[in-house]
Amino acid sequence: IKSKEINDNEQASILAQQGYNFNTKYEGYDFDNDIYNGLFFALERYDHPLTRSLQGHQRGAARALVTRTQEDLIYSGGSDGRIIRWKHTNGQWIAETLVTNPTYQIYSMDISNDGKQLVTAGLNTTNASNNYVVLYNLDNMSSQKINGFVNAIENIKFTPDGKGFYARDNSGKSIKYSDLATTKEVIKSNVKLTAIDLSSDGDQLAGAGDNGSLFTWDIKNNFAVREIKNLARALTSVSFTKEKGQLIIGDYSGQVKILNNGVIVRTLSGHISPVEQIKFNHKGNFMATASKDKTVRLWNLSKLNEQPIVLSDHHDWVWSIAFSPDDEQLLAGLQSTAETLKGIEETIHAWPTKIETMSHILCGEISRNMTKEEWDLYVGDDLSYESTCQNYPENYK
Repeated sequence: IKSKEINDNEQASILAQQGYNFNTKYEGYDFDNDIYNGLFFALERYDHPLTRSLQGHQRGAARALVTRTQEDLIYSGGSDGRIIRWKHTNGQWIAETLVTNPTYQIYSMDISNDGKQLVTAGLNTTNASNNYVVLYNLDNMSSQKINGFVNAIENIKFTPDGKGFYARDNSGKSIKYSDLATTKEVIKSNVKLTAIDLSSDGDQLAGAGDNGSLFTWDIKNNFAVREIKNLARALTSVSFTKEKGQLIIGDYSGQVKILNNGVIVRTLSGHISPVEQIKFNHKGNFMATASKDKTVRLWNLSKLNEQPIVLSDHHDWVWSIAFSPDDEQLLAGLQSTAETLKGIEETIHAWPTKIETMSHILCGEISRNMTKEEWDLYVGDDLSYESTCQNYPENYK
């Protein structure tokens, strides 16, 4: 906590590292929020690649992020009509703009399970009532336009076999299915759906209703619907977990609720504005939630009694989130045109996810240990002096 208040970069970094050392030595919580943020802001002072924002989309435009785990790639799409492929090279994300179409705003994307196809959905600004999805072959970026959609398409999900996808369009009043050639409406909703998700086995769809109801549809049973009412004033996000029968929803007030077979078993508080998106890392042990309260929260699913890590070094709400292929970073597409001391805030932020990795890096950035005077001032003269980083000699002066 103290380290973030100090202007001297090296001194702040030493304090952050010593906080990590004490937390480890005295068996504190491995993913303590204060320890994380001390290390993060210290690394950010050195402009370390793990903390560096991704520059590519125009301001406020990064609406969709998806990961291609097979080749260590991330794809981003934006309301600027761009699709950017990010390749991790020498510890940094390098941008390659693949598509620029200023008449088509991208709001959602998905990659097939085999990593070979990308679908992009959004809004045809020249004719909203005659909207379309674009399907790309990721090996050569050849494309195919799939028609049959009305107004903005705000969610799109590939089926597990990659032979089709579901999309939410028509202001949330419709869910359509496409076999990659034709399109048909499979669900017509009287309630506005704010988000949808598809179960990993492809057997169920879930929809978050702005009336506070959660809807689930049994795809194999002719889309038979189940409605769970009065879960909140309005639901804003929904996501299936890997555990069968379990769903996680976010609501208008910022609460995150875990449901097993339709029953709320856990409520996670912290956000104070609508939860826009819920994502899981590839290993499945962490969950990220993004909110219009201008924070992203990282939850340890095995220790939900502990407070999450709060990521808040940005100035506007978050459109989309995705974990890097190796789970070492969490990336967020921001709705941001904020002016900062560094200029216009970039629209894709990056955060490391592993505290131990951050600690190892930080001792390589600083060039000394604390002096005895610093130790007495910031740590306490009742604790025996020790070296913060073992690769430097004691600085007992």
